[in-house]
Amino acid sequence: MTKILLVLVITSILAACKKSFLDVKPNGVLDETTLSTEKGVNKLLLAAYAMLDGHDGSLNLGGEWGSGGSNFLFGGIGGGEANKGSDPGDQGPNMTPVQRHDITSTNGALNDRWKAIYEGVKRCNTVLQVLAKVSSISDAARKNITGQARFLRGWYHFQARITFGKACYLDEKIDNDLALGLIKGVTNEVDIFPKILEDAKFAYENLSANQDAIGRVNKYAAGAFYGKVLLFVKDFANARTVLTDVVNNGKNSAGVPYDLNTNYEDNFNLAFDNSKESVFAFQASSNDNAGARNGNWGDLLNLPATGPGGAGFYCPTYFFTNRFKTTVTGLPVASPQDNQVLDPAGQAGLVQYTGNVDTRLDWTIGRNNVPYHDWGTYVTSWQRDGSAGPFGAKKTCIRQSQVGTFHDASIWYSAGGVSLNMNLIRFSDVILMLAEAEIEAGSLNTAFNLINRVRNRAKNGTVVSFPASVGVAKTEPYTVAFASQAEARTAVRLERQLELGMEGGRFFDLVRWGIAATEINAYYAYESPLPYQVLLKSPVPSYSSPANDYYPVPQQQIDLSNGFIKP
Repeated sequence: MTKILLVLVITSILAACKKSFLDVKPNGVLDETTLSTEKGVNKLLLAAYAMLDGHDGSLNLGGEWGSGGSNFLFGGIGGGEANKGSDPGDQGPNMTPVQRHDITSTNGALNDRWKAIYEGVKRCNTVLQVLAKVSSISDAARKNITGQARFLRGWYHFQARITFGKACYLDEKIDNDLALGLIKGVTNEVDIFPKILEDAKFAYENLSANQDAIGRVNKYAAGAFYGKVLLFVKDFANARTVLTDVVNNGKNSAGVPYDLNTNYEDNFNLAFDNSKESVFAFQASSNDNAGARNGNWGDLLNLPATGPGGAGFYCPTYFFTNRFKTTVTGLPVASPQDNQVLDPAGQAGLVQYTGNVDTRLDWTIGRNNVPYHDWGTYVTSWQRDGSAGPFGAKKTCIRQSQVGTFHDASIWYSAGGVSLNMNLIRFSDVILMLAEAEIEAGSLNTAFNLINRVRNRAKNGTVVSFPASVGVAKTEPYTVAFASQAEARTAVRLERQLELGMEGGRFFDLVRWGIAATEINAYYAYESPLPYQVLLKSPVPSYSSPANDYYPVPQQQIDLSNGFIKP
């Protein structure tokens, strides 16, 4: 399902010779009457899906970076997985405060994210408002459209809740009352998680398993989202029930049962878009005369820097890459943050690590002397500026062989404006969410097997070939049952980072686990002394919970709210 931009063109018709000229309907207008059909409502629904990437050319977003639906900025950079990248000045005012967690309410990226999220909410409510006026539609079709719209509305509100903490909830009635001036504003001082749960639960209970397009959400995508929200509110028992259903019975909208792809990297190769592992994804497209506006806009970030070059943002940190070290038995290293690193890059006091590494490392991160897809061997000099560190993001980049067909020529560099889908929920994510629920409200043995299901795929999939001088790829499943709930928690939390790293969820995971202060301050303590790390100096930042667990509500939204929205 391709992202569709609905362009509303109003043409003025001046016909002074006719008294009734004011009653003549302008040509080219998509009004409520035109859209009040099943076909029209479905077009409005597609417009609601279109905001999943957080981008729309008509929103006047400042840099169109903070709004990205991938959450690379607030979830990835904010979670210590990546540096801002590029050079210190490029997007510095928007991005650097996120990495340092000293961000203020006037930050432009925050306002962009808020605007994009609530544009998505507005489009969902418009679907429901117009649908209520369509009489010539079957009950099944009405329920299907309603379920999709409420899923998406729940998703957008969920993004607001986990990003800002204090967020507003708008359903179709509230939206309509605002438009008519019946109410002057909506408060953000009531927790909106209960309303998000209502939307997600409705979608899970009312959507069918099959849809007429692979990109539309179905019952099981809704179940995955519902289970995720239940984890965030710590309702582990219900999360376990719902996520068990998705893992055991789930299938995509074409009827294909969910499963892990044979190879980990297939999740980031557009030749495998909408695979059996894809539960929920933004459906990107290119070369469609939209000026790359339908492409993977939230991820116009990085390499390859050969040929036409790249933007150079979102560069993995040492603190993150160190997590991929494995023991001689292929299990995670207990204390990876030392002076042995995957690329010293001339940093004082650092030496080359030559031990084992998790096989997912080189499908996640570009590092020196290792092939970067089919673009050639990665070299540290690809980075735009030394302050970005020596590593490059890899999951958002297409293959060189795919550029001609899947890169939009309106974007000057080959990593941008591509039709690689943006993963929002993968089946491995669902498996690991269920493992969490089992640890908290079920069986440690079941959690053990679920985690090993993910690790076994990493073990048996395709491995990037690289010289032994920079390590040996080795991932193995756990062989000894977890001795305690605490040990199991440690295992699943690390596994989420290894499996889902650089996919925008890390910071939000740390907050919901209650360990954000411990993790982020450890990151600052390790990273800030490194010579390249200019963004974490003068002074070294400090993170505290709960003060930094959510990003500030944008000041511009507070000012526009008639006093209803509070900091």
